[in-house]
Amino acid sequence: MRFVFVDRIVAVEPGRSIETLRNVSATEDVFADHFPGFPILPGALIVETLGQAAELLIGMSHDWTRVGRLGRLSRASFRHFVRPGDQLRVRCELRSSADPWVLAATADVDGRRVATATLEYALEAAHPGTDAAARAARLGALARELQRSPLELAARGVAP
Repeated sequence: MRFVFVDRIVAVEPGRSIETLRNVSATEDVFADHFPGFPILPGALIVETLGQAAELLIGMSHDWTRVGRLGRLSRASFRHFVRPGDQLRVRCELRSSADPWVLAATADVDGRRVATATLEYALEAAHPGTDAAARAARLGALARELQRSPLELAARGVAP
């Protein structure tokens, strides 16, 4: 993952759901062009945020022995603009654990629903030496960092 759009894991129930946060900053490059004078977070980046939360849930649910590959996005709906300064609260809930995994994803800002989608993931075994294993290792390290409390991060000299 080149860009990380999850700033914090708030809660996770492996095999069931995950809740994450993303702080939308005015300094993000995308706002220079989308749109000058009225910056809006593109829907594609909201979907990527939903997808990253879903991938974290899949990996955590399988102890990083499996990773997910997005196979289908459906029922995507964008209801309100997401602007710099907003905090996206993303929730992904497992609807079906048969192959593919089907997740219902939502994004809210200040308790107001801004986006929803259904995501379907094929599961891939993370056998040693494979690309899937490398992805699982990166996602696992990211998950450990994103679950740290703000006080723990401050003690390490990292801004939350």
